Amino acid sequence: MAKLQRTFLQGKMNKDLDERLIPNGQYRDAQNIQVSTSEGSDVGAVENMLGNTLQNLRSTGPDVFWDRTPGPFGLTNPVCIGVVKDSQNEKIYWFLSAVDSSTDAIVEYDQVTKIVAPILVDVNGVLNFNKLNLITGVNILEGLLYWTDNLNEPRVINIATFKAGSTNFVTQTHVYGAARDFVASDVTVIIDTPETVLTATAAPSLIGGFGTGVTPITTTAVNLSTNVATDIVNISWSISQQINPSLWTNKRAVLTAQVVQEDETVDKYQVTGQFAGTINNINADLTIESISSDTPNTALAWSLILIEDEPIFKNDFPRFSYRYKYTDSRYSTYAPFSLATFVPGKFEYLSRDGFNEGMDDHTRKITIGNFPTVPAGVVEIEILYKGSRSTNIYIIETFSATDTLALDITSSVLGPIVESAQLLRLFDIVPRKALAQEIIGNRVVYGNYLQNYDVTVGSINLTAAAINDTHYNLYTGIPSIKTDRDYQLGVSFLDEFGRESPVFTTNTATVSFDQSNARNINKIEPVLNSTTAALSTNGGWATHFKYYIKNNTPEYYNLALDRFYDAEDGSVWLSFPSAERNKLSEGQYIRLKKQHDNSVPVTVNNRYKVNSIENEAPDYLTNVKSVIARVNGLADMDGVPGFLLGNNQVKFLGPTRDNNENFFNSFGTDSFVQFLNGSGGGRSAIYSILEGGPNGAQETVNSEIYNIFELTLSEGIKNGDIWLTTLANETSIKIVIYEKVQRPLPEFQGRFFAKINPDAAFKDNVNAAFSEAVPALVLDTKLELENSISSMNSPTPSEQEKFDVAWFYATAQPVVSYSLTPTRTGATASRFQLNAGNYDWFVNNQGDPKGRKFTDQFVEGCTFKFEYIDGTASADFYTIIDIVPLAPNAGVVPGTPGHLQVKNYEYTLNRPFDDTQPVFVTGTQTVRITRIQIFRERLYGDQEVLSSQNPAVFETESDELADIDLYYEVSDVLPASQAGLRFQYLNWFNCYSFGNGVESDRIRDDYNATVIGKGVRVSSVLNEPYSEERLGSQMIFSGIFNSISGVNNTNQFLAAENITKTLNPTYGTLQKLYARDTDLIALCEDKCFRILANKDALYNADGSTNVTASNNVLGQTVPFVGEYGISKNPESFASFGFRSYFTDKARGTVLRLSRDGLTDIGAKQMSYFFQDALKTNVEPAIIGAYDADIGSYNVVLGSQGISFKEQVDGWNTKMSYDPEFGISLNNEYYTFKDGSLWEHSNPIRSNFYGVQYESTVTPIFNDAPTSIKNFKTLSYEGTAGWTAAIATNEQSGEVNTWKKREGIYFNYIIGDGTFFLADLKGDVTNSNTIVIAIPNTDISVGDTITGVGILGIVTVTGIAADKITITMSSVQTLANDTALTFTKVADIDTSEFSVMGIGNVLSHDPTYDVITVNGEINVSLQSGDIILTNDTSNVLKVVGTVLSVNRTTNTITLTAPSPVVLPTAPAAFILFAKNTEANTSGLLGYYGEVVLTTTSSSKEELFAVNSEIFISSE
Repeated sequence: MAKLQRTFLQGKMNKDLDERLIPNGQYRDAQNIQVSTSEGSDVGAVENMLGNTLQNLRSTGPDVFWDRTPGPFGLTNPVCIGVVKDSQNEKIYWFLSAVDSSTDAIVEYDQVTKIVAPILVDVNGVLNFNKLNLITGVNILEGLLYWTDNLNEPRVINIATFKAGSTNFVTQTHVYGAARDFVASDVTVIIDTPETVLTATAAPSLIGGFGTGVTPITTTAVNLSTNVATDIVNISWSISQQINPSLWTNKRAVLTAQVVQEDETVDKYQVTGQFAGTINNINADLTIESISSDTPNTALAWSLILIEDEPIFKNDFPRFSYRYKYTDSRYSTYAPFSLATFVPGKFEYLSRDGFNEGMDDHTRKITIGNFPTVPAGVVEIEILYKGSRSTNIYIIETFSATDTLALDITSSVLGPIVESAQLLRLFDIVPRKALAQEIIGNRVVYGNYLQNYDVTVGSINLTAAAINDTHYNLYTGIPSIKTDRDYQLGVSFLDEFGRESPVFTTNTATVSFDQSNARNINKIEPVLNSTTAALSTNGGWATHFKYYIKNNTPEYYNLALDRFYDAEDGSVWLSFPSAERNKLSEGQYIRLKKQHDNSVPVTVNNRYKVNSIENEAPDYLTNVKSVIARVNGLADMDGVPGFLLGNNQVKFLGPTRDNNENFFNSFGTDSFVQFLNGSGGGRSAIYSILEGGPNGAQETVNSEIYNIFELTLSEGIKNGDIWLTTLANETSIKIVIYEKVQRPLPEFQGRFFAKINPDAAFKDNVNAAFSEAVPALVLDTKLELENSISSMNSPTPSEQEKFDVAWFYATAQPVVSYSLTPTRTGATASRFQLNAGNYDWFVNNQGDPKGRKFTDQFVEGCTFKFEYIDGTASADFYTIIDIVPLAPNAGVVPGTPGHLQVKNYEYTLNRPFDDTQPVFVTGTQTVRITRIQIFRERLYGDQEVLSSQNPAVFETESDELADIDLYYEVSDVLPASQAGLRFQYLNWFNCYSFGNGVESDRIRDDYNATVIGKGVRVSSVLNEPYSEERLGSQMIFSGIFNSISGVNNTNQFLAAENITKTLNPTYGTLQKLYARDTDLIALCEDKCFRILANKDALYNADGSTNVTASNNVLGQTVPFVGEYGISKNPESFASFGFRSYFTDKARGTVLRLSRDGLTDIGAKQMSYFFQDALKTNVEPAIIGAYDADIGSYNVVLGSQGISFKEQVDGWNTKMSYDPEFGISLNNEYYTFKDGSLWEHSNPIRSNFYGVQYESTVTPIFNDAPTSIKNFKTLSYEGTAGWTAAIATNEQSGEVNTWKKREGIYFNYIIGDGTFFLADLKGDVTNSNTIVIAIPNTDISVGDTITGVGILGIVTVTGIAADKITITMSSVQTLANDTALTFTKVADIDTSEFSVMGIGNVLSHDPTYDVITVNGEINVSLQSGDIILTNDTSNVLKVVGTVLSVNRTTNTITLTAPSPVVLPTAPAAFILFAKNTEANTSGLLGYYGEVVLTTTSSSKEELFAVNSEIFISSE
């Protein structure tokens, strides 16, 4: 016979090939085995698999175990729904759900101590685990456990924190050292958004009260002109301004005063000093430190302010917020920011200064309040600062969670800057649910996630009302909302974690404030209807809401008017400080906000277009007419009159060249002429000269020679100058010649000019505030007038020093005529004679230069005013246009010692004398002239004179209207219960109103200065409906985690950043994410991808790629070759090293993903198996795990598992156990059953979860597959614990007992129906009685005994009561321990028989098993043959086994009563057959499939299986 051998060198199953083709070393099937192999060799051994051991240790010393009644951990029907390992700390964590016990938990196993401990226990329904939602996205990062189950919020816990609060599996975990149960917000990745807005109250002083900040004390008038540094003066004030003396001790102060001079210039004075000594509530001693040297010798009311440190956050509008820092270094978003803090001053907007002092910040202290209750888990609260000038956020203070929260800010010192992107983090767009999760590049990535909510827009009714309160403190800036603007109110909705919807708005949510409210304090009252469907109060998802405002109007500027000038074309030039030039551009519109020189707002018809802008004064304003010649002449009315109405040809007589060469040469095309009546009665317009001059002719009048002058003017004589045409010939006239000159007045310096077209409103609000155009004059000197000289002829020396000009009142008081009636015969109303009757006007001509002061300055062309004893002066200027000397007074002898050198003069003025001061009454002095104020033209460099201390203010309009849907956050986070409430004004403003129509929003109203702004954080509206959406093919990633620097931004998902990555949706939804090296593996239903992380790919022309560094967190997506995915079974995924494994149910296979790409490992001799198994699998989950101890990927299909072993590159075994999950840690394999952890290192083999299973392996003998073979024997090399069953394509058999020969276990093959009897006890020599080792109750009389050494057909003829002594039908010689088998006669297969006839039955006595045959019995019939008969269906039935044959009586005796009664009428025909089963051993077939089985719980090995065969004759 030939010997066949089958080894297990390849160590894998093969279910694809036909049985006749499976190569040696592979096997058809296996259960609960493992094949030991050696790398690089063909050595292999099968052994039964290690069992597993429950890990249930609660504590050590002594060992205490967790209760398992009614089930694991005292729970009912718990299951494991997810698992993760912490390799660094040698721990395993699994997720447990026990619905029947209303308990969910996370459990820890410490591999070192073997202790199982609860980490998180939930008996309140917070975790909401579900066994149908397996947790396949789970990671551990630096002690933080992250997971997602696609049913609840993505979650994270600090393992140590929660472990400390977990004591058992029936008590809710407590957290943060508090006696409170953990709640949902304690475990979500998204953390609560701070809702409360801080209050920030600014104060202008650290001291407070009158005399501090912006509340100066006005002192009682005091003269300090004689005081110097170190003097101590007592300063007092009214009781209405009383102070706290204790706060003023040793405080320094500044006192300021100003005096407005006659020329409207302002002289300012300052005193600084320190308070010491006596300090009361209404007066204090001040030690002077410095004082203005020109302090006037008069009592002044001083403005007193204590000197303090400079204001903080100068030139900015600070806002404040806060954020939380949690125990795991996660930071919340910012709370809504406070209102801008600012302490305005009193409104003062002088064109000289070019800035609004009312918008100068005086903040010296900011008190932060309205702190919220600190949530559990918060360790620090960071107070944040943001200025309006920058997007930077600074930390200004950090509080511990246990600190008392109170903060006064008195310094501008800022702390560290916060990452700028945080300002864009309105909320974290953490997915609401997610299926996939992974950590790569220290960021959490979610895939296939749910975001947003459904919002029914039609249910939103939002209204906004404009509220106007009266301004209560004129000139003080009070927060308000800018007028002449439209505001669109919006609302957003927030869920319990602060996720926020876009902004929603309605047509009823628009509000505006017209210009008439510029003087008021404006507010907005929003109302959201309480029936909004999204609100939780109506069953919706939104627990809160928040208001927003949109206002797209660009910036505006204020400009203070200096002066206006009429332009030549009827327009008006407005003069503004050059520093404000950039505020205005041509074509822009400006609005007049307040009247000039008062505080009345202008609210209607106040809009003007800027038609032109000049950076310097226009020529029209600077080219003034200046006198170059003034002469006396005569009217020439002879012949053709020299002056005719409407005629531009004029003629007059003037001086010759010799008499006045300057006049003679003054005519030119740039010259102008004016005519004045010589007697003072008329003055013409100024006419431009086109051409002309002396015509060469002369004329003599009264012995004086005149030249005749003829001029051509630019226009004819005007109606207003008709008096010229009525002059008599040779009437005395004055001719004045002008020329244009550049006059750089100080008021033009530092100014730019804008031209507008004025209207009635401009005239009413600006023109009316200006007096008649004031000449560009400044006070030059004052001439003292003296009227107390005792003697006109002999004044005393002291009297001579007192006056420049004197009145002498020897007979009466000096009188000046105040009427238009001349007081001197022949005088006209335009002449003023300071000498009438006996009253003389004396000029002291003795002193030098004082004596000549009057005559030197009071000359023709001099402009002056009279000043009176009461301090008043002439309302307008007078100009001397002619002086006539008069004879000296009588009694005065010039040159006589003691006599005054006196001259009398007659003066002709430019207009009648019209001072309105009280008239002198003769003999009674009431009001008299005491001085003459002489003025001169202002020259370049002279001090500027302001047109007003309270100028008109214009506001610019921008022509750039931005159409951007940006809505600014303007409210707290409000609970849903507040919807529908009225009278809750928005705590928001965007300007300061001063009550005078001026609204300002920027520091000092300077160009490009910091503005209040509209807010800090913005949102927007969506153009498409906002609804819940599942992004099945998209990933989203968090901020970074860095334990070294203490950064944990894994809760931060910034919508403003590019934090998403989308895969092609045609490949189905994303099911699993896995970080492999620096790549992110993404497994979709129908495709697998590799995503470059923190790098990208550059493609070459040939299609190849080069990897390059990149700032992209998720870079290029590279698909793996092969149209495979993970279907919808992410739970099938397992990985080890660079390999990962998963099933693809849709394609009916199993995949391996390694560095060589995707490999269909299901096709490794198991393709048909997996196609069927995956197709028919009805279980919702396909659990995959990697056994690092064996090196195999285990996948559970239905109720059993199957293992792929890398070392054999094939599927090595199936497993009887079906775990809920599996995982490896430190080369130890663990699985979970009923929520418990089992370690697969139990030396009790094939014992899983306390149940003993058998181990099998099925090799196939298929040599010479085309030949039928007779398999005679089986033997194996291994340990003793195996049995064998064999089947061919034709027959089946088994070997239940073995004989060990030379280390090999051997026996003959027993066909089916043959049973093991027992081993023979003792030798048998020529005896038909045997004794077996153990009783056998299954054997019966008539059965056939077989075994090694049995000769012939041997049947049982008797069985003793002890069931061990058996009588056989023949004598045998057998060795001790011979293994005996038996075949039941009823089990004989008649299909294998060769049948021969016997004859008809004559009689059948079933009692004695005797059959009588009618005729002779076939000679071939012998003991052991089988008697057969046909039943009514013509099917052969076994009657029994022949015990003996009596051919004399033709009777046959059977070994046992027959179950078949043979009929005699009609007579049954019987047959017999030789029993081939009994007479031969072995099985026939093309191949032999051997199932080797061990039920041993000890280690059993199997190295090879052998069979002796011979080729069958068939």
